[in-house]
Amino acid sequence: MTKQLFIAILVALALPPIEAVAQTLPSTEGQNIVKFNVLPLLGGKFAFEYERLLTDRISVGAALSLRPKKGIPFGSTVKDIVDDEELNDLIDNFKSSNFSITPEARFYVSKRGPFRGFYVAPYVKYASYNATLPFDFDVDIDDANTDIYSRTETIPLNGSIQSFTAGLSLGTHFKLSKNIYLDWRIIGPGYGSAKGKVSGKMALDSDEQASLRESLDELKVDLEDLPVGIKIESEVRPDGADINVLRSPWAGIRTGLSIGYRF
Repeated sequence: MTKQLFIAILVALALPPIEAVAQTLPSTEGQNIVKFNVLPLLGGKFAFEYERLLTDRISVGAALSLRPKKGIPFGSTVKDIVDDEELNDLIDNFKSSNFSITPEARFYVSKRGPFRGFYVAPYVKYASYNATLPFDFDVDIDDANTDIYSRTETIPLNGSIQSFTAGLSLGTHFKLSKNIYLDWRIIGPGYGSAKGKVSGKMALDSDEQASLRESLDELKVDLEDLPVGIKIESEVRPDGADINVLRSPWAGIRTGLSIGYRF
């Protein structure tokens, strides 16, 4: 009898630690989720996500998005709303692509179980943007301060910008069925910096070089006057121009509505 009592006491003492471990270790169900974000499809972008459970309320993951080179999203709609010939030409000739990768950690507030409820997610994001666009500039020919004639020239520009940002996302996770989840990232503001280079090749005479240089100087002022000012330096040569985007402030907002599969 004494031996049985002794065994019972040992079992009773062992139960609390086992229960405490069960509350902190991940569930015996699948600890991974792969997701597809449907919102970026509206802009022609494909976004995939992966999330892995560390504890019942903490996970880590990453998002990968890419957009093949194509025109401005909803370009035809913009052209219908704003009837401007120059803007229409820009929309027709503008092509862009981008790629980004975003690691993040998630902290779930809810006690309803893994991958469920409201979460807070700090993140860092690297993005690369590539674009092809025409840049128009006016060439004014004068003699003794008298205008002789004026014409518009267009130099094709190609280049890329790379950015690093960090921020905080707020969202909520829903369990739809045994393995299917819905992830609603409500908002995720981020702030960081960007830099890049844009170049254009074109034979330019002295008048055209002077006019292009003046137009790029005006563009520099306009970009620096933006709420998040972008700093550039430009160089005009007989065979074209280079525009360097200096390290400048960069901001963005993450949102998402993703369907996920847990395994």
